[in-house]
Amino acid sequence: MERAGIPIDVIAGTSIGAVIGGVYASWPNAIELENRVLEFVRSRYIENLNLATIRRLGGIRTVGEKAQNETEPGVFGRIQTAFRGLYASHLGLSRRSVLGAKGIQRALRTVFNDRTFEETVVPFGAVAVDLREGCEVIIGSGDLAKGVAASAAIPGIFPPVELNGRLLCDGGYTSPVPIDAVNTLGANVVIAVDVSQHGIAVSELGNGVEIAMRSSEISLIALEQEQLRRADAVISARGQNRHWSDFSQPEEAIHAGEVACEQMLDSIRGVIDERSRLFL
Repeated sequence: MERAGIPIDVIAGTSIGAVIGGVYASWPNAIELENRVLEFVRSRYIENLNLATIRRLGGIRTVGEKAQNETEPGVFGRIQTAFRGLYASHLGLSRRSVLGAKGIQRALRTVFNDRTFEETVVPFGAVAVDLREGCEVIIGSGDLAKGVAASAAIPGIFPPVELNGRLLCDGGYTSPVPIDAVNTLGANVVIAVDVSQHGIAVSELGNGVEIAMRSSEISLIALEQEQLRRADAVISARGQNRHWSDFSQPEEAIHAGEVACEQMLDSIRGVIDERSRLFL
């Protein structure tokens, strides 16, 4: 979009979108963003988050591991998956989250330092959910690293974040695509990015927990699709089949997003031209 001369006037982000959105809002240059992201995902801070624990518990393979072995798991693989599920259930009942708060907040602090929302070059809002009040919150002031950490606090994985008297978690449960937030910030043309891996059919549902989780997933898919329909243009960077905890081969993911955006440039220009005529 920079090469095409399409300006970014405001940004809203949810979860990982808050991380990327916050970086670009602070340093609005695509090359700078890419360099900072690559440096970050290869740093010891990401390694210290121990995201491999999440992949092990869920039986998740990285993109590279999938390429090496595309065969279905055998009987011992299924037994391992069952034991991982039992262990994950025990963790969920005995503690607030699988991973601690310090790791993610320390990692984000290295990215944003002590920058505040008020200091971003592009106006930016991070979307989170207030667990006590049961409502959505658009964080747009105060400490940037902590606000982004709240937006990315996936329930059960990272602990909720206490911020301004609220107990906050990942905003994806109310706004997987933060259309309302970016409209609140003053956007006239909304360009949404769809990075979901939803919509994949499931052939087997073995127990009540899997059924409950699948039902919840279907509800979120419906919400996401409804919000995507309200965008003026949608850049769909799906198709990588990449778990959120998989930061391997980041250049491939970045390139996939670049290609997806290039395919939408004519549509985006058309929407901007049409909207500009309305305001003349």
